[in-house]
This record gives sequence, C-alpha cells and structure tokens, in this order.
Amino acid sequence: MPGLPDLPGSPGLPGLAGRIARSLGDSLTVAELYGPVGGPIYHELTAGDTNEVRDVLALLRGTQEQVLELACGSGRLTLPLLAAGHQVTGVDTSRSLLSQLRGRLSEPSAQRLAQRLTLVEADMCALDLPQQFAAALLGTTTIGLVPPAARPGFFRTVREHLEPGGLFVLSAHTPSTEDDGPSVRPVTTPHAVNFVIDEAEPLHAQRRVAILRIPAQGGPVLLTSTVHVPSPDTLAEELQDAGFGLDEVRTARPTAGAPSELSILVARSTR
Repeated sequence: MPGLPDLPGSPGLPGLAGRIARSLGDSLTVAELYGPVGGPIYHELTAGDTNEVRDVLALLRGTQEQVLELACGSGRLTLPLLAAGHQVTGVDTSRSLLSQLRGRLSEPSAQRLAQRLTLVEADMCALDLPQQFAAALLGTTTIGLVPPAARPGFFRTVREHLEPGGLFVLSAHTPSTEDDGPSVRPVTTPHAVNFVIDEAEPLHAQRRVAILRIPAQGGPVLLTSTVHVPSPDTLAEELQDAGFGLDEVRTARPTAGAPSELSILVARSTR
C-alpha cells in the first residue's frame, strides 16, 4: 500500500484496519466513524465534497414544501438545500454530527438559513414524525449503513412519511468492475495526514471503511465503519416492493472531471 508501512497480521479488526490497529498498539485510539471522536473528523474530510449536490438540487428544484433529509450529518447537502430556498427537516442519529451542523448554522452568514431548518435526533429506520413530506432525500450513499434485512422496513417508513406521489431521492455506489482489493487514499488536512481505507469483507458481503488519522500533535486515531453495498438494481426492486414507482436511475454528474462512482435513484410513492 503506497504511503503505509508493511504491517503484520493480527486478530481483532479484520483486514488492513486490524493490522494497523495491532501494529500501533496502545498508542492508537479506535473509535466509531460517526461518534463523538469521529464526527468532527468526518466533517472535516467531507464538508467540501460537492458530489451529487448539483443532481440533488436539480431533482428537488420543483419541491416547494418541506424536504425530509435522512442522515443529514453535518450538512453537506443540507446547506445547499437551504441556500436554494427549501424548508428542510434533517434527521440523524449522530449527536456529534448534528452538533457540527448547528455550529455551522450559528455563523452570522448562515443564520438566515437556520430559520428554514428543523433538526431531529433519531434513528431514520424507526422514524415516526407527525407529518408527511413532499420529498425525502438519503444522500452520500448512506443506504449502505442500513443492514440488508432492515432495508424493506426502512423503505416502508420513508414511504409512510411521504405525501401521495412524494419524491424519494437516494444515492448508491455504482458497481465497480475493478479489482476488489483494499484501497488507500491519502488526504491531507491543515492539522493532520489522513488515510482513507476501503476494503471488502467477502465473508459478510460488506465493506469496512476506516480513516487512519495522524495528527501534528497527539496520538493516531483509527475510525471505522461497516457498510453494505447494494447494487442500484437491488435497491430498485426493494423500492418497488415497498410501494414506490421508479422514475429513473442515473449516474451522478462527475465532480472536477473525475468519473462518478455514484448512482442516483429517483422514486415516487404510489400509495
């Protein structure tokens, strides 16, 4: 792996993330990617990511009523939606990421946007809000965090929160035809060097995403998360089974000339 030392195998975390953890030993802090330790770091690495923003804004342009944004996180999509004039109800289970979003909206230049936002700390798979929405959004390929067995119930929950004919927009990873070995991508931020690690766990039909952070001061941190990677075809079938009609599946417009790795599914409630 370019940029990383050869590391011995070890029990515990699987794959490359586990080898890193055992190699660094007690000097390493291991935490969940979206938790109190990982939330600020995840925000720092993703706040400037504009993937799928143009597609989402275009698809929701005609929606005048409130948009339900599921897994809104620290606001990567929320802020552009608010700036475009939408009323947004943002839902996330991560208190850390919601705190990041509230902090961003407390800035003087963003306070007018905060007036159009309602935040709810809740599990999107067990959501029970007292209203229905004209549109719902699940971006950033977050569908991969929903276990396969829970997806049918989750899609039904989304449909129950939509008005008849309401729009549901979600993004998913576009299937790759390349070698499925571990990948490591270095990302330098002002106060740290970060390595984003993505590797398959074939026995469990899932992937492990980890971020190894080496700060200028303090010890290293390893943030981990397990994701499932359902194909757009699988998601389309599950949406139809849950009472949605599929409008289209499109490839997200590329950012900065790079090939897009995102598929965007556009569905409508039929019940």
